[in-house]
Amino acid sequence: MKTPHFSDRDVPLQATEPRPLYSLAVEKVKTAYRTSYSLFDKIGFFINAYMKLGIPDQQVSFRKLWRAERTKPIRGEFDSTSNWGFCALYWLAKDFVEKANDEVAEPQARSLSDIRNHLEHKYLRVTAGESPTAPPDDVALMVSREQLERKTVHLLKLARSALIYLAIGVGFEERRREPDRAGTLLEEIPSTPALADDEKI
Repeated sequence: MKTPHFSDRDVPLQATEPRPLYSLAVEKVKTAYRTSYSLFDKIGFFINAYMKLGIPDQQVSFRKLWRAERTKPIRGEFDSTSNWGFCALYWLAKDFVEKANDEVAEPQARSLSDIRNHLEHKYLRVTAGESPTAPPDDVALMVSREQLERKTVHLLKLARSALIYLAIGVGFEERRREPDRAGTLLEEIPSTPALADDEKI
């Protein structure tokens, strides 16, 4: 049986309609959503540096990483290596929406993007009822708790796949680069002292 967290007990909330939910559990789901969505651009930043693509930081995104321009072919750094881990990431990136006219195969892509946009920049109202409808002039995006939890789990699965594909892609690339490193002396990593407990606060 689920019990409310002690921080949620004895907190007076008005039962307005549609009934909003404010609890530690809901905030944890929101945090999981935001963190998992942010992983994709972090992967883009990593690949940009690792593959030495030279894309300015302000222009790096998970979806735009793979082509120099929207109408141009895939970058040679990816097309010529037959790296199927990066190939899988490319197809995963096509399922994310950045512009209104982006074509995607992922049925939930636009709603995933809308929720992320409202979490980061606007206001996401989580409600108790299923399929809530907001008034036309409402600045909030309304989703039910069940919808938010389902979409968060779906996003976590996509993030897990992306991390697996990234590990496979980097492993493939490291093996491809290995012959060029023959005879190269690797620098020894110096040992460093551990942080004291009072430095971890």
